[in-house]
Amino acid sequence: MKAKPEPKEEFVPAALQQVWDWKDAIYRETKHLPTREALREILRQAHEAAQAHGFAASEPAARLAETPPPYGGKKK
Repeated sequence: MKAKPEPKEEFVPAALQQVWDWKDAIYRETKHLPTREALREILRQAHEAAQAHGFAASEPAARLAETPPPYGGKKK
C-alpha cells in the first residue's frame, strides 16, 4: 500500500472500497426484482452476515411495512 497518493490520484480507504463493492454486488443481484422483493433480499443477506459474525439473533428484527391500499381503495 502506498503511503501517499500520487498527484491527481485519489486515496480511497479500503473500508470505503469494500462498501462500494458490496453495494454494487447487491445492486447486480437485485436489479431484476421489484422494490419490495429487493428490500427483502437485502434484509435477508444482511441478517445472514450479521448472524455469521455473531451480531444478530435467530430472526431479523426489522420487518417491512405493508403497502397501504391506494387512496379510496379497500384492504384485501
